[in-house]
Amino acid sequence: MVNGTTVRAPSNHFSPPYHSQQLLCEMINRSTRSTSMAKRPQTSSHAIQLFEPPADAVYTIDATSRMVDVPRRTILVYCKHKLLSPAVDTVDHGYYFDRDGIRALRRIEALRSVCGNDFAGIRIILDLTAALERSRSDIRSTSRAKDSGPAKKRGSTHRFQ
Repeated sequence: MVNGTTVRAPSNHFSPPYHSQQLLCEMINRSTRSTSMAKRPQTSSHAIQLFEPPADAVYTIDATSRMVDVPRRTILVYCKHKLLSPAVDTVDHGYYFDRDGIRALRRIEALRSVCGNDFAGIRIILDLTAALERSRSDIRSTSRAKDSGPAKKRGSTHRFQ
């Protein structure tokens, strides 16, 4: 407090938007997001919900920057370090990002709150997270095929001689 007024530090675009370790885990691990988010108590009506872009939407780098509250330059640095890939990248048309790019950008920002500017570490975490998601998807599809396999055999009336 200075002269009876509260003084705030200047806003830093690099400050992490997520203040909770639980939110970080939910953002990285998409499979637990819906269940753990539902368990969290509701806050005041002033809480802001993240914008979830439609599947077919594509946004310019400026719109993406405003949507995620990350400077354009930072987004370009992430692209340079191959942490983020634009949906469209041409010299004439600029950078455009789709829903997956915006989600990836939010994950990168959440990881920066833990890892700082260790882009190699963030890349490793993103790669491992993607591999884990692929493994989970493979396990789910294998278990579905296994569950539906015996039902098909029982229902089969064809006999081969």
